[in-house]
Amino acid sequence: MNSTFMGIEIGKRGLHSHQQALHVTGHNISNAENKEYSRQRVVITSADPLYVPALNRSNSPGNIGQGSVVQTVERIRDSFIDDRIVSEKDVMGYWNTKNDFIHQVEMVYNEPSDQSLRSRLDQMWRAWEELSKYPEERAAREVVKEKSVSLANEVNHVYRQLDDLQKNANRQVFHRVEQVNMFARDIRDLNERILKAEALGDNPNDLKDRRDALIEKLSTLVNISVGRSDRDETIVYIGGENLVQGEVLRPLEAVMDPDNHGYYKVVWRDTGTDVEIKGGEIAGLLEARDKIMRENINDVNAFAINLVDLTNEIHRDGFGRRGDTNVDFFRHIMISDNVEGNHDLNNDGIADVTAIFKVAGSNKIDASAAIGIAGTLTFVTHREGETEVQIDYSRNDSTNSVIKKINDARLGVVAYIDHNGHLALKATVAGDTDKKNFMLRHLEDSGQFLVGFSGVLKQSGAQGAFDYRRINDIVKLLPDREHITITPQYNPAAHMAVSDAVLADVDKIAAAKGRDLGGTGDFNTTNGIGDGTNALRLAALRHKNAMVDKNATFNDFYISLISRIGSQGEEAGDRIKNQETLLKNLANLRESVSGINLDEEMANMIAFQHGYNASARVINTMDQMLQTILRLGV
Repeated sequence: MNSTFMGIEIGKRGLHSHQQALHVTGHNISNAENKEYSRQRVVITSADPLYVPALNRSNSPGNIGQGSVVQTVERIRDSFIDDRIVSEKDVMGYWNTKNDFIHQVEMVYNEPSDQSLRSRLDQMWRAWEELSKYPEERAAREVVKEKSVSLANEVNHVYRQLDDLQKNANRQVFHRVEQVNMFARDIRDLNERILKAEALGDNPNDLKDRRDALIEKLSTLVNISVGRSDRDETIVYIGGENLVQGEVLRPLEAVMDPDNHGYYKVVWRDTGTDVEIKGGEIAGLLEARDKIMRENINDVNAFAINLVDLTNEIHRDGFGRRGDTNVDFFRHIMISDNVEGNHDLNNDGIADVTAIFKVAGSNKIDASAAIGIAGTLTFVTHREGETEVQIDYSRNDSTNSVIKKINDARLGVVAYIDHNGHLALKATVAGDTDKKNFMLRHLEDSGQFLVGFSGVLKQSGAQGAFDYRRINDIVKLLPDREHITITPQYNPAAHMAVSDAVLADVDKIAAAKGRDLGGTGDFNTTNGIGDGTNALRLAALRHKNAMVDKNATFNDFYISLISRIGSQGEEAGDRIKNQETLLKNLANLRESVSGINLDEEMANMIAFQHGYNASARVINTMDQMLQTILRLGV
């Protein structure tokens, strides 16, 4: 027989069920504007009935229901959509960061503008042209000096700004790693709280929302993936390795890399191995620092050192107003503190390399004529590993064709015929490390092309080869020391300046060309104060393919540099727009699943309110029935 008070218990359970449903509905409504919140839904089910089938059950018709109970409070979430958003947000973080730095580089170059480096370069060329017309006027020389000082200052300024951007990217790498560890710790703590709550039979939906929001924020910093196959452990991976596994955390660390100028690299703190970073803001910062900024800094350095070298090369052959000659127009600061070019590359206090930037042969060459000799040139690549590369030449080759073979090989050395008709070999930016920028690596000839023909090396074969990995190897080069240029100090763009001699006395600007009196083979006598031939030769550098490895003039090289950064900015902008559209669509899709619909919640609230009122009516009715029974008993 049923209990007398069973109807009241059923009504009470109905009150509890609908009351909790109203609480959840109110919780949904109050979080309608919370973008990190997932809609919750109450699952109301019937309580276990009385008199389940058994041998000792009473003789009663059917199971007797005991009302309703709240089975669970569901969190409406689609993990597939979440994983898609996580994977796309690291792409968005990467392109956003990259775009920010590209935009700042564009601001550094300040193109188009009357105050840009290109404008100042054009002004200097025009000043040389004017000096060639009026070489006897000191005013024209003053203009050349001032325009050159202005250009040098702009090169210095561009370098400093690029260097500051690179250092800023490096600092941000450290801060982003700290953020990753902070988010990872919070995820680990939430994993622990969620696991404890679930062990007690609870369903910690709000904690799960917080965890998912942290995972999403983490995904903008670094490429992560989430493992959800184990209900007891949510695992966050970076490059296939665990960052967070349940209650276990493996933090990252930013450590200084001695092979990369002391800049930070990201490693696992417990093992010290490199973290495989392929996306997110950290990947964008690393690419901005190590590729975009390095590329631009090296290009500005190459621009500066080649402009300085070629200008000085021509200027030294000319004569000033009072007959001064062999004067550098721009300052050249050597990386080595001695004239042999010996340099301490690995910073152990002992010189270990011979750092030579350029060497010009001693023999004048007809570059278009057949050389009439055969042999093999051996160079060392400027890439990691420094492998040897051989270039064959034959009797029918001309100097121009051999030069083309050398330059087409992209070995970190370029060849050209200088203004005096001599073969010149010059180092370029290194492909392995900036420490070896503008260093000739290896010059070897089995025949006579670099030896007796052009006058670069003293001896053929391996015994006569120049190799930078030996000190004092400058003795292998045949030309006078005035035809050899020591490698410039690191980042020559930072040190570019008009020489002290020219700053002190503009009369030393070599506008005049000389004459060879006495057949000495050298220009030893000035053509006079009215000669502007040398100034014209300097102005003609504007149209010379001075950047040999790029086959471009100084102006064209700079324009291509601006065009490249502009194209990179355009690509980044397009990628960001695409990602914004994709993430917006994914967010809308998730909102359709997990978002709060106030109209729907209001309808639910009314339904649960009616259910609550009806349950109260049941209790009231049962109470009246009991009152009747009690009165009959009296």
